Amino acid sequence: MALVYEQLLGFDGDEFYTASWPQLAGRKFKECVELFPAAVAIGVVDRIDGSVSLLPDPDYLLSGDTGIIVVAEDDDAYECLTVRNRVYF
Repeated sequence: MALVYEQLLGFDGDEFYTASWPQLAGRKFKECVELFPAAVAIGVVDRIDGSVSLLPDPDYLLSGDTGIIVVAEDDDAYECLTVRNRVYF
């Protein structure tokens, strides 16, 4: 278990990243699986109240204030297939 934590929380290997993709508003969370081929979408964060939901309902509707939490190699190593603009927070 310690190795898993080291891989996810350390600075070597994959890490957690959160970015907002306002253009995804109205889409369902389950679509994120296919939209981020170089990352794994694991949750959402509401940019207004800061609430976090890991593994939300697959039919959770994204809004313009929803951030996507992903596990990726680096913050510039992944992109959304349909959208190129992201907002970090």
